[in-house]
Amino acid sequence: MRRFAWIFAVLMGAGTVEAQIIPKAAPRPRWEASASAGPIEARPGDNSGLPYDDNWYADGRYAGAIAYYWTRHLKTEFEYAVTGEGSRYVQDRVTLAGTVHPTYFEEFHRLQQASLRMVWQFRDNQWVHPYVSAGVVLDANRRRYHAPTQYQTPVRGNPPVLLRSPLDVRDDLLRGGVTVGGGAKFYMSKSAFFNAGAIGTYAKPAATISLIAGFGIDF
Repeated sequence: MRRFAWIFAVLMGAGTVEAQIIPKAAPRPRWEASASAGPIEARPGDNSGLPYDDNWYADGRYAGAIAYYWTRHLKTEFEYAVTGEGSRYVQDRVTLAGTVHPTYFEEFHRLQQASLRMVWQFRDNQWVHPYVSAGVVLDANRRRYHAPTQYQTPVRGNPPVLLRSPLDVRDDLLRGGVTVGGGAKFYMSKSAFFNAGAIGTYAKPAATISLIAGFGIDF
């Protein structure tokens, strides 16, 4: 009996030492909140029938997100992002008396994006968590066209001919699409982190590419 008591005591002691050497994993967080900002390149993709247009324009993107952890590595994330009003020049054409005349207008875009993504975080590292994401996005594009009065270049002393009256038109486009992304979270403390990555979206025929940087917390 005494022999079994000694064996039990040794095993208990070994278990205690092992628990002290190998700490238990910290409990996984349930929620995450973050904010980010960065540049965005956007392609409206809806003027392909015109002879020329600037396919892409650049602006700033600002976003907030909240996520729920299903496991230590898998979470569902909802993000809402807005951009400033970016612009591009688009060349158009007007036909008068069988002659084609080039004109132009300026096109303004202000995007709002609501994204729902599944995110997979790699590794159980205390400081760095690389991740990839994929999901769906809803694009709301507030679009505005503007052009000054435009005339035909005078020829041989003839008065100029009006090609286009002043233009100022607004409309809204709503499109669904897909989103993918990747990056890494760099933890500054047990629950606070710096986030850096890239996000791409495609809502036919529009597309965006964003670089993001920001801060967040787990709780």
